Amino acid sequence: MSRDAIDELPILTDIVELHATGSFPRPDPEDDASSPYDSSLLSPDDISALQAALVSRMMNLTDELLHAAARDIEAVMFERVIDRLRAALPELVAAALREHLATNED
Repeated sequence: MSRDAIDELPILTDIVELHATGSFPRPDPEDDASSPYDSSLLSPDDISALQAALVSRMMNLTDELLHAAARDIEAVMFERVIDRLRAALPELVAAALREHLATNED
């Protein structure tokens, strides 16, 4: 690598060079038998309980948000239908009256 100062940020060509020469530092492989959540802070049962609680809360929130969105969509669609009816009904009624009155005059 052509950089003298260690404190400088590497650029893409430096990273490619490190990978090509095999001198790029690789993390030590972790024990495959251990869980990715092992931190010695919580037991596996505590982690499972926490995971279940988080999933439950997220599902409840998702359910609540979806129902609220459905109600909002329903309200918007209801307003659109009412607006279309308000626009179309006067002409519909007028046409029906004209037809009805025209048949009665004959």
